[in-house]
Amino acid sequence: MTQVIRLQGDSNAHDRPWRVAVEQGFFEAEGLLVEYTEDNPNGVAGRAKDYADRWKESQLQKGALEVYPVCEWGAIERVQSLGKGKIIALDTTARTGEIMVMPGSKIESVKDLANVPIAVTWHAGTFYATVEVLEAAGVPFDQIKLVHANDRLDALLSGQTQAAALMEPLVSRAMEKGARKIADLKWRGGIVAADDIDAETSGKIRRALNSAVEYLRANDDRSREELLRDLKPEQRKTGLMPELLGVHDYKIAEFQEKVDWMAERGFLENKPTYEQIVRK
Repeated sequence: MTQVIRLQGDSNAHDRPWRVAVEQGFFEAEGLLVEYTEDNPNGVAGRAKDYADRWKESQLQKGALEVYPVCEWGAIERVQSLGKGKIIALDTTARTGEIMVMPGSKIESVKDLANVPIAVTWHAGTFYATVEVLEAAGVPFDQIKLVHANDRLDALLSGQTQAAALMEPLVSRAMEKGARKIADLKWRGGIVAADDIDAETSGKIRRALNSAVEYLRANDDRSREELLRDLKPEQRKTGLMPELLGVHDYKIAEFQEKVDWMAERGFLENKPTYEQIVRK
């Protein structure tokens, strides 16, 4: 009997290999029937500040999802705090984004962002990646001022915040309005699976996703059209692309590095062990 797996993505640019695995029959070839939701059906409202209230996390808790990708930091935090699922691997892409400001802004460098409110999605990839980039530029942690915005692009364009950490298609849409880049962002994703996804099923999911990555790698033009599908055709030529890496095991050293970093900044109340969070 074909196994049904319900998946949830939230960024076409970064999660597109999941959809490609559906469309090209790679999941089916592994004996999996996948029901894929490409974005949360609640739209902007589904991007609540409290991640427990966000669409895909709430669906996993209810048993309405089996698998979803999320940023590496967020995967650790959600598995620990929500008490559901395990990380089964690192995701297919290195996710990319940019910290952007509007034209006329006096902000010229990352250091100028000290004590400046920056719109992010709370405790998601743009949140953590922005902290890393500002600290690397010498901005003290207590001078990093991040604010949650369900709609980060609107927060920037409306002047609600002076800066925003954006992913595609928001980066290109901001550029269309004259926004400019202050810094590049880059991070990995993790794949969280429900407790009843066993090692055999995880292996099937991983193989199907890696087949999709190879499919995208085989043709750069096709890859750009697929990954930047949410942009206008003319914008796809210059849009910010994720790096296709393929699914990989989550190593103990990688996990521990992230846990230590998060705990030092108060993002984790206590340090979980590898065995508590990761399913080998």
